[in-house]
Amino acid sequence: MTRISFGEHLVINVSRRSLCDNCVADVCLIEGPERVLQCKSFESSFVALRRCRSCGQLFDVCSNVNSLDFEVCPACNEVV
Repeated sequence: MTRISFGEHLVINVSRRSLCDNCVADVCLIEGPERVLQCKSFESSFVALRRCRSCGQLFDVCSNVNSLDFEVCPACNEVV
């Protein structure tokens, strides 16, 4: 689990193990215990958007489980 701070009084826990740990989709097409990093049917239990420090794009931090820096979007994390 990674704790992400959104201000002085708001902190959320995001699992970095698998995208499935942060998902609440009714129908899941993925079977098995493999580590999932991308999924078209991903649904977050809440929306936690952040503006990328590098490019300025908005991204959902709950779907960014593979990142090294949670203040940067997935595309910019791949470059680093």
